[in-house]
This record gives sequence, C-alpha cells and structure tokens, in this order.
Amino acid sequence: MRSTLPYDPRSDVLRGTSWIERIGRRAIVATATLRALLGTLKDAIASDFAPGASARKLVHGIMLTQVMFTGVQALSLVSAIATLIGASIIIQTNMMMPADGELIGRVLVAVVLRELAPLITAIVVAGRSGTAIATELGNMKVNSEVLALSSLGVDPLRYVVLPRMVGCVVSVVALMIYFSIVSLTAAFTIGIVASGSSLSSFQQGVAGSVTPHDLLLFLAKGLGLGTIVGWLSCHFGLEVKSSPTEVPQQASRAVVMSLLGCVVYNTALTAGFYWLVGPPLPAP
Repeated sequence: MRSTLPYDPRSDVLRGTSWIERIGRRAIVATATLRALLGTLKDAIASDFAPGASARKLVHGIMLTQVMFTGVQALSLVSAIATLIGASIIIQTNMMMPADGELIGRVLVAVVLRELAPLITAIVVAGRSGTAIATELGNMKVNSEVLALSSLGVDPLRYVVLPRMVGCVVSVVALMIYFSIVSLTAAFTIGIVASGSSLSSFQQGVAGSVTPHDLLLFLAKGLGLGTIVGWLSCHFGLEVKSSPTEVPQQASRAVVMSLLGCVVYNTALTAGFYWLVGPPLPAP
C-alpha cells in the first residue's frame, strides 16, 4: 500500500545525513545569525560618532520620543505589577518569618532589587515596546522607507536603530528604579499594617543589605537588558525583506529572542555576582 503522506522536499536533503552534519549546519546558521546581530550592534554604536551636529540633535530628539513611548507610557503598567509583586512577597515572607522586619527587608533586597526589578522590567519593555519597534521597522522595510533614507544620504542605523536602542536602555534603567521604589513601598506598607513591624526595622534590613556591589549589579543589568531588547528588536525588524507577512513573524521572533537573551544575561550576571560576592542573605 502506497503512503499517503505529503511529500517533504527536506527529507531528501536530511536523508542519509549524520547527526554531526545536522549539528554542523545548525552551528553555521547560528554563527551567521550571531555575526549579523553583532554587526547591527557595532554599526549602530559607530553611527553616533559620525560627523554632523545638526544630525546629532535630530537623533537625540528621536531618542527622547522613544523614551517617552517606552518608559513614560509604561509607568502605569509597571506600577501595577510592582505593587502586586511587593504585596505577594511580603505576604509570603510574613507567613514564614512573622514580625521580623529586618530579615524581611533583606529578603526584599535579594528578591526585588537584585532579580525581579531588572527581569520583569525588561520583560515588560520587550513585550510592549519590542513588538512595536520590530513592527515599525518591518513596515518601513516593506514600504521601502529604509531604502529611501539611504538614497537621501541618511544613515538608517543612526536615524532609525540608534535612537530606539538608546531609548530602550534609558527606559529600562529608569523603570527598574521606579519598579524597585514602588514594590518596596507596597511591601513596607502591607508589612507594617499586617504584621505590626516598624518601618525602621524594614529600613535597617534594606539599608544593611544594599552594598556598592548591588548598585553595580543593578546598573549592569539595566544597561545590558535594555541593550538586548532594543538591539534584537531593531535587528529582527530590519530582517523583513519585502512581504508584509514577514512583519508579524519577525516581530514575534524579536520578542522571543529578546526574552531569551534577557533571561540568559540576567542569570549569568546573578550567578557571577553570587560567586564573587557571596550568598544573597548573609548572616546579620
């Protein structure tokens, strides 16, 4: 009896190939993708050093617009998420460590300041602004707007990519600070009302746990995560060729790769931090 399965042209290519060959092909594709990503990042950064004071002013104006869209317009969403997370953490810790405000403050630093504030902020920016950036740039490619800029002597990387990358970096760092303040404030308020702990004990726990290493880690995560989101969103948006159907595909790919990159980067920095500095909750 003859098979009724549809013909797959890839089967002829893959049939007879060893697993080593398949891994090699995927490695070649991954290497080419990485080279393209690094090329986009390098060229975008180098474009800011090109001559032209008037062009630089225009680019800075676009950066401010991107910060407004990515950062300011996301404040309400970040506020809600930060408040709920702060409340959830304080409820859980009060059940395990009742009336120990200082230790709860140390837990909040380890969980909110070092981990959740950077990662959740990056996820919000990637899901909200990363999609918009990739879609916008993809539509520009489809409508030949990027080609038109090049024809007019305007560097698309300087005019299109760089402002969005910088806007994402500034927005992620600012939203991380805002997230931490809102989340800690919500946790303090609920903790004082629910457990009767004093505000001073919370403050002592937080102040005693925050070190210069924490601030350096916080800044490194903000700069790195913001760069990853803006960089990958712009790159995959510009990967659109000519078909409108490619735009949602590349936008989805941009968000997925941004989230993956953010998680990997955040995990690597956290592991390195604890390996160099020590455990997150040192003995009082």
